[in-house]
Amino acid sequence: MHSLSSRKRIRLPSGAYRLGHAFSITVTTKGRYPWFRLYMELPAAAVDLLACNAKDRGTLLYAWCIMPDHIRLLLQDRDVVDFVRLLKGKLAPLARRLEPDRARWQRSFYDHALRREETLSDVARYIWHNLVRAGLVMRAREYPWSGSLVWPDWTTMLEGGSGESGRG
Repeated sequence: MHSLSSRKRIRLPSGAYRLGHAFSITVTTKGRYPWFRLYMELPAAAVDLLACNAKDRGTLLYAWCIMPDHIRLLLQDRDVVDFVRLLKGKLAPLARRLEPDRARWQRSFYDHALRREETLSDVARYIWHNLVRAGLVMRAREYPWSGSLVWPDWTTMLEGGSGESGRG
């Protein structure tokens, strides 16, 4: 087993997360455990926490989608790492009450800083259509645990670019 010091660096330099860039983020449960499918109070709590944290911090939360075993986000925040830390930290006690002995989150998270050629709306549509690609729903607008705080009418954006079927 590798020591912590020899682990591959998966984070950008910490300052990169404080420059106001838009990031696509994936936060995954430990062992891909389907917390959000098994306990419906968890996705509801996650949506509330996302909205509350975004409002308190002035975060631009372009898109979110809560899948059975991970959360996808598209956001701009003054400190992306801190936003994710708060989300994981505030959801952990709720999950702990449901299954006290089970680990909740994978270490860290996956991030992708948007490139100039990537549009926010295209990346948002990709996130919302994860559900269709995963076979959870036929139409992305049917899923209750996805949305946007920047685009309240986000379902009207679903057909632009990749189509409602999620293929494109």
